[in-house]
Amino acid sequence: MLLAFFYLLSRLVGLWRDRVLAAHFGASDLLDVYYLSFNIPDLVFNLLIGGAISAAFIPIFIDYQSKSGKKAWHLASNFLNSFAIIVVGISALLALVAPSLISLIAPGFGGPKKDLTILFTRVMLVSPFIMGVSLVLGSLLQVFHRFLAFAAAPIMYNLGIIVGAIWLVPKFGPLGLAEGVVLGALLHLLVQLPSVWKVGFKWQAVLNWKDEGLRRVLKLTAPRALGLASIQVYAIIQGALATTIGVGTVAVFNLANNLQFLPISLVGISVAVASFPTLSREALQEEKKDFVDRVERHIKQVVFLTVPLSFLCLFLRHEIVRIILYAGNFSIEDALLTAKILGFFMLGVTSQSLVPVLSRSFYALKNTITPVLISIASILANTGLAFYLIRVQHWDASGLALAFSLAGILNAALLLFYLKKYLKIFNLAVIVNYLSKIFLAAAIMFLGLSLVAGRNFLGGVGLINDLWRVAIYGIVAALTFLICSAMLRIRIVLK
Repeated sequence: MLLAFFYLLSRLVGLWRDRVLAAHFGASDLLDVYYLSFNIPDLVFNLLIGGAISAAFIPIFIDYQSKSGKKAWHLASNFLNSFAIIVVGISALLALVAPSLISLIAPGFGGPKKDLTILFTRVMLVSPFIMGVSLVLGSLLQVFHRFLAFAAAPIMYNLGIIVGAIWLVPKFGPLGLAEGVVLGALLHLLVQLPSVWKVGFKWQAVLNWKDEGLRRVLKLTAPRALGLASIQVYAIIQGALATTIGVGTVAVFNLANNLQFLPISLVGISVAVASFPTLSREALQEEKKDFVDRVERHIKQVVFLTVPLSFLCLFLRHEIVRIILYAGNFSIEDALLTAKILGFFMLGVTSQSLVPVLSRSFYALKNTITPVLISIASILANTGLAFYLIRVQHWDASGLALAFSLAGILNAALLLFYLKKYLKIFNLAVIVNYLSKIFLAAAIMFLGLSLVAGRNFLGGVGLINDLWRVAIYGIVAALTFLICSAMLRIRIVLK
């Protein structure tokens, strides 16, 4: 609940960030450059750090901690130092070859727009090092269940970007946006330092690449890193396709993507992060009943919360976009396209929320191969469908969103199937039955909203009318869904 609250607060600050960006710059060349410039730094981060933390470092650190606290802290410093050196080296190399890389990943950018993208990318390549250090320290806070500073860090990151847009751009020009990203990364790190020191971490000047613990981490990291890298490669392909559609497409697609990420982070990621240390400990037990019970419970939590929320957001997509983004230089045409893309994203919110929970279930069992192979298969399907919709059927950016959602559904379905094969006592039939009932209740809820909307008693466009519609329809949706859940005897699982 603490994580969910702070993820919500972080996403609200993130929505404020998006509103500031949209109002100040609109769906413009500059915002296209800003969003595309994340691709290479994100690839470095996910390849070298992100996968190591979620898949490998936490379970191995917990294993060491159960035997010797001194060895566990030695592993933490060795891991941090090793990856910091590698990240700095690779980031410096990529900064040198940035012109060639931008030509490859942004075929629709040329002239000053391409030059600005190169400059943005070079500045933002500082952030993977800072964020990597911050994420390693944040993983230690997760192990000790100190979630407050860990959950507050993304808020500080978004505040840094807002500072960049409002204060640094007027002072330093467009590059202030990239500088804001680096500032946000630094704030992300600084807010966690006091709590890390309190749990006992003291940095040690150690660097031993032959250390057994580090090798165990690397062994588990490699498949996960490959999986995350493949995800980022697909994001790069998405961006490349978007650059060929038209000015502002990259910006609008990313703004819609950020909106759909709200329920995913609020429910799916908060449940996955909070449960991972406990799952890792329960996975060490010979009997896996407690582990399986916890996984099933978390799946039901995610399904119960995200299915009705995604149906509601699908219904209110135009109101949501107008409330959050329709201001300043962000036109009504931009808002309509963003709402269209958001609608297709909502089709896959539940599956995208389940993937972090299911993937971490495999990681806790020290099986990183299965979720990575499934992720790669889903990405290949995603890429093929995106190319077909954009290049053959000539869809706008909504084709990218539809491909993303369908691939997410495939990913979650395969993870459930193989989790059942891996753990025979995992009751997949119960999950499917629960999911079917939830979808039925949400469908009835959606029908009820359509009937209420048909009376048009909250007609008209404007901020006040949009806010009233969201409030009234939200209440109607919640009541309808809860009544249907009671009639269908759906058990509400909240702990």
